[in-house]
This record gives sequence, structure tokens and C-alpha cells, in this order.
Amino acid sequence: MELKDLYSLVVVEDPRHVRDWYVRHLGFTVAFEADWFVYLVSGGTGRRFGIAFMREGLDQQLPQFRQRFAGDSLILSVEVEDARMALDSVRATGLEPAVELRDEPWGQRHFLLRDPAGVWVDIIQPIEPDPAFFGAEVAAQLQEAVEDSHG
Repeated sequence: MELKDLYSLVVVEDPRHVRDWYVRHLGFTVAFEADWFVYLVSGGTGRRFGIAFMREGLDQQLPQFRQRFAGDSLILSVEVEDARMALDSVRATGLEPAVELRDEPWGQRHFLLRDPAGVWVDIIQPIEPDPAFFGAEVAAQLQEAVEDSHG
């Protein structure tokens, strides 16, 4: 199997309301839109990433896909080069994070937003993990992965 794209599809009350939030605060652009569906792609000149939103209650969908997302455990992780700069950019749009910028011992600097559908958006920057958190062997593997991701 050769993958061409990978994106999450979230069932929501109003795809256009969610669309506007991602466009305004995170710089996504609309790749495709209908009155019941919106497919967004990340901005920038590098590799593009997508997310889609579909209106709830569509008769043509399988029954299990007709109700909007109402949970608390969906996290959309967005990796950035610099989490502090990303936070400044988000704040410039008038949005404050739900969870402030913080460094985690497992090797992540991040802050969290909550989109209008209730999805947690975790803006993350890999950083060096605290060796005491995982132990030296796992910390070395994580550090190697961070270095590999930066090319």
C-alpha cells in the first residue's frame, strides 16, 4: 500500500465555524469545501498536513459517524520549530492557550489550545528529555529521534 495522504476527520456541529478557527489562529487554508465538509491544509512552503471536519447528522454516513465529537480525549499534535514563537503567533490572533507553555521531562515544550469542536490542539516542540525521567538509555534514544527529525 502506498499512502498518498493521511488526515483526521472530525464530526462537528458546524464545519465552517471550526474552519474559521483553524484558518485564523493556526494559518490553515481551505483545500476543499462543501456545505457539509471542509478539508484544511497547513500553511507554509514545506510538507503540508491536513485535517477535515464533517457536519453531524448526515443520512448518507454510517450511523456511528452521524454524531459530532463529544469526547475529551482527542489530541491533535502539531509539531513546530519553536513553540514560544508559535505561542506569540497564536496570541497575536487574540487567542489565549488553554494550557500555558511548559517544558515536560519527557522531552517536549508545548502549549495546548481547544478548538471550537472540543479537540485539544497540542503545539509541540521536541526538546532534550530529562535523563532521570526515562533513564539514560531511553533518553539517548529520544535525543537521537529529536536530532533525526531536524535533519
